[in-house]
Amino acid sequence: MHRVELSDKLPQCSRCRGDLITSIVMPQDDAERRPIHLELCAACDVDKPAAGALLQWFAEGGGRDVARAEEGARLLLEWTNEGMAEYGWFFQEPPAEGR
Repeated sequence: MHRVELSDKLPQCSRCRGDLITSIVMPQDDAERRPIHLELCAACDVDKPAAGALLQWFAEGGGRDVARAEEGARLLLEWTNEGMAEYGWFFQEPPAEGR
């Protein structure tokens, strides 16, 4: 079961101790069987392609613009895929019906 918890207070970035934009605990564990935490930090992640694009979307006010929700969902998925790939996990499209 997956769930979303909203919070007014996020933990500090585990890399630089700065403020996080978002933090996600994935349903998979890492190689040491610890939960995988994906963190989006403006200081640490700006140079990563998908993370940088999501940071720019937030900086441009995308998170407060309903008309940009679909764009935000796509960017969030791309960032999640980028982060999970660092742990060796890759998103696989479900097989098309009838193949």
